[in-house]
Amino acid sequence: MVFLINQLLQFDDRMKTLILMRHAKSAWEAGDVADHDRPLSDRGRTATPAMGRWLRQQKLKPDRVLCSTAKRAGETLALLRPYLPDDVPVEMTERLYMALPREMLAVLAKVKDNAVESLLMIGHNPGIGSLAHWLAGQGDKKTLGRMQEKFPTGAVAVIDFDIASWRELDGEQGNLRLFMTPKEQAKD
Repeated sequence: MVFLINQLLQFDDRMKTLILMRHAKSAWEAGDVADHDRPLSDRGRTATPAMGRWLRQQKLKPDRVLCSTAKRAGETLALLRPYLPDDVPVEMTERLYMALPREMLAVLAKVKDNAVESLLMIGHNPGIGSLAHWLAGQGDKKTLGRMQEKFPTGAVAVIDFDIASWRELDGEQGNLRLFMTPKEQAKD
């Protein structure tokens, strides 16, 4: 019995949760601005707090946030802040701007704090959706299919891993726990 309890405790110490979010809908009609400086649209500003409320309802409390430096990603994070833990450390990083999955994995691998069990990453497509698809090898087939079909703006994928360090992330080892889009959230 003691062995079983110790095994369960070890398993709990090894769990990591990655919350991947694509920035909210941006304003393509913003005029002649560089892509990096494109702001959120009204629709994005409305949808993001709803997704923040959903994160809170799911009791998702990241220990750290990694966010692209693009204006639309920063605005997404700002609108999520009221729904995140007050003291959550945030790192804005240029490396996530339009990053490919391998670049995102490199950023994740540098997270050295073992106390970071849950991490929120806010980025862009096609990278964020491709990363979610590549990492999530298990989960509800219908939910996996929805996520693989389309990872729209403002969407969130929650993937659990049986790993001790973020450096251990690898393809198809994650379990897709949740996938939510702003459109689906609006229906609830």
